Amino acid sequence: MIVRHRPTTPTFDLSFDRTFEQLANSFFDQRRPAGPVVDGTWVDDEYVLRVDLPGIPASAVDVSVTGSTLKIDVDHDGLTWQRNLRLGSALSPDKVTAHHVDGRLTVRVGKHDEPEARSIEISTSAPAIEASSTDGAEQTGQDGQTEQS
Repeated sequence: MIVRHRPTTPTFDLSFDRTFEQLANSFFDQRRPAGPVVDGTWVDDEYVLRVDLPGIPASAVDVSVTGSTLKIDVDHDGLTWQRNLRLGSALSPDKVTAHHVDGRLTVRVGKHDEPEARSIEISTSAPAIEASSTDGAEQTGQDGQTEQS
């Protein structure tokens, strides 16, 4: 709690009082975020991003994907705004769609396709080892002795 005491003399400088009040108000002033707020939620198997852009036409909005970064750009009548969002490993950059209707941009990002499970055959025999022979190369015979070809 901030407590101020004012002197009772009429010669007190009121500019100090105004400066103190401006300083105190600046500590409690809630700043608005710069630009639109991006709201993201999971809906079924998609991550859905919503951005309210009132008065911004669809032609002034650009959505692009580079690698695993989703980029939203707005450029309209001197207003420029950009947001880069990193797509997590569960989201597929190939499954991005965007819709702009009545001032709301909706971007949907689908999950990566899970590969289907497949059965792997297990062999019970020892793998065959092929011996290659070349002229002058040594080979081991059945009795364990080295033979010259």
